[in-house]
Amino acid sequence: MTNIKSTIMTSSIFHFTRLSLIGFIVLLFGCDEQKRVIEPFVPSGDRVVLLEEFTGKGCTNCPKGSREIDNLLLQYPDNLIAVSIHAGFFADPEFFPVGIYDLRAEQSAFLYGYLGPNFGYPAGVVNRAYFGPDLQIGLQQWASAISSEIQNAPSIEVEIEHTYDADTRELIMTVSGIGKEIESGDVRLSIMLTESGIVDAQDDLEAGGIVDDYVHKHVLRNMLTPAAGETLFQDISVGKTFSKEYTSTINSEWVAESMEIVAFITLVNGADFPVLQATSAHLIE
Repeated sequence: MTNIKSTIMTSSIFHFTRLSLIGFIVLLFGCDEQKRVIEPFVPSGDRVVLLEEFTGKGCTNCPKGSREIDNLLLQYPDNLIAVSIHAGFFADPEFFPVGIYDLRAEQSAFLYGYLGPNFGYPAGVVNRAYFGPDLQIGLQQWASAISSEIQNAPSIEVEIEHTYDADTRELIMTVSGIGKEIESGDVRLSIMLTESGIVDAQDDLEAGGIVDDYVHKHVLRNMLTPAAGETLFQDISVGKTFSKEYTSTINSEWVAESMEIVAFITLVNGADFPVLQATSAHLIE
């Protein structure tokens, strides 16, 4: 009887010890798992990527693209510039009389074709580079395309200096830059003006339909260069510089405090015209 009790006690102690050991291992690895932090990709270089989004107030899926842009700008605050171009069928008030304002810019239709074709919204173009058969790609591809482009060192630098007179609404700006690598092609400068904080209606599937007080961001308002860019020179060489001055009067209906200047350099070789570098500045700092 004593042997049986001893055996039972020994067995119990063994199982208790075994369970304690398993529990300790689970706890140990569980703690390690809780401590594991997935760090976001932080670019080490000074490459700034341009994301041009095509959208429209009548597009019920487009707010998904806008929310993705918000996430991407949080992830790459210093290496990403977004421009939302209202263009195409869903941006036409004749077909979709949504809200008050026509958010199409004068250059929107040209850019819609120049960066096309478009097979559906939301669609975006990352650095005017190909990540498939077409320039325009779906929002599921934006993050990987941006991450890929950020890792490429810019072959030219570009910067903006400007003054803005709030009384006359006159903008005077100088865009300058310098070559860092050798590139062959037609080197062009494009300058865009964008506005955020525009409150107007938007069809939003995830919100259940028309949202009257939707806030539109990064909306292309105008370009100070030709829509396809203004030629600076042929080819880039190390140390080659440029400087261009522009003057513009800001539309009185636009909120200057919510506007940005976007400048970028493209290298045009036939049907290819990738963005080499981009930069931006608030109209009012």
